[in-house]
Amino acid sequence: MSTSLSARTPDPRLFTPGPLNTSETVRAAANRDLGSRTAAARGLTRQLCEEIEAIAGLGPGFCAIPLQGSGTFALEAMLTSMLNGQDHLLLLENGVYSARMAEICRIHGIRHHVLKSAHTQGFDLATVAAWLQNQRSITHIAAVHFETGLGVRNDIAGLSTLAARHHCRLLLDCISSFGALPLQLAPGSLGALALSANKCLHGLPGLAFVVADEPALARRGQPRTLSLDLQAQWRGLRASQEWRFTPPLQTMCALAQALAEFLAQGGQPARYQRYAALAQALLHGMEQIGFKTLIAAPHRAPMILSFAPESRLPGGIAGFKAFLAQRGLEIYPCPHWSPDAFRIGLMGELCPQDIHTLLCACHDFISQRAPDLAAAHPHDASEHGSACHADNQP
Repeated sequence: MSTSLSARTPDPRLFTPGPLNTSETVRAAANRDLGSRTAAARGLTRQLCEEIEAIAGLGPGFCAIPLQGSGTFALEAMLTSMLNGQDHLLLLENGVYSARMAEICRIHGIRHHVLKSAHTQGFDLATVAAWLQNQRSITHIAAVHFETGLGVRNDIAGLSTLAARHHCRLLLDCISSFGALPLQLAPGSLGALALSANKCLHGLPGLAFVVADEPALARRGQPRTLSLDLQAQWRGLRASQEWRFTPPLQTMCALAQALAEFLAQGGQPARYQRYAALAQALLHGMEQIGFKTLIAAPHRAPMILSFAPESRLPGGIAGFKAFLAQRGLEIYPCPHWSPDAFRIGLMGELCPQDIHTLLCACHDFISQRAPDLAAAHPHDASEHGSACHADNQP
């Protein structure tokens, strides 16, 4: 008889940008079979779209369009469907995910200009304003609300004011911010935003949405793709509440449960406060151990925090990551930025005890592998003490 994966190894604690640790009730909700062209499936689609629209809070005239796949699928659908051959896109690149949007535009031949800025801070609005003043052909601006490559929050409220002033429409990557960061927009500035089920909403991977302005969506250009054609998906859903191609029904069931829990726990304000409390404890503890944050406080948000040691990690980031993985703790490196930098995600079903466990493991690594660094931070030894070793045996 074969042994299930869950029986062989316990679930790790995922301090990653996603997928995330999910609740038992969310995972259990996916344990259901549905036919894709049934009344139950149609009702589930309608329910999810209405709940996503309500959380977005954009008012009438905006519709949520579901898509199979990760958040990148939604980004590609948004960019290829919301821009026609006459449009000119200004893309603000200050991280790996805005760079991914630029790659999508290049692949599809979308007319665009990339305005680059530092990856460790939000884009500079004065620079954007000057560029818009000199380039009157711009019709749309694309940006990322929260760049998870290093954990940088961009000023979307200020950008939306600029967009309205210059009669441009925003196309936003809200994949790692939707449901946690508030979104303040000038009237008439938003064209569409993309989001994913498996980030701040704590659902499962495989389901994404684009929330789009319906009049903007109705502008019909030549379709660039088949399966990512938002207009075609929107028309099909309006006509029958049925997807054009097989929907991820189990993931949809899980998201319905995740949204029920999200709302019961207090919605966006409560989720932000939950992450912020975890982030405060993590920042304090990592500083005591000898890790410095890469992103200054004005540019941070508590969903992802990036760190680097004060000196080189023995064995590099791969050795550090493997040490934590042996204790059931998963983090992601930042190979595009620094060989010893890493990210710690605070989304998902994490609690203060998980932060304590992670800090103890980091302390143990420094104590065992980098005694010089540990000696420079003697306070940490007394703060974490022997309890760390009791909590974190491999």
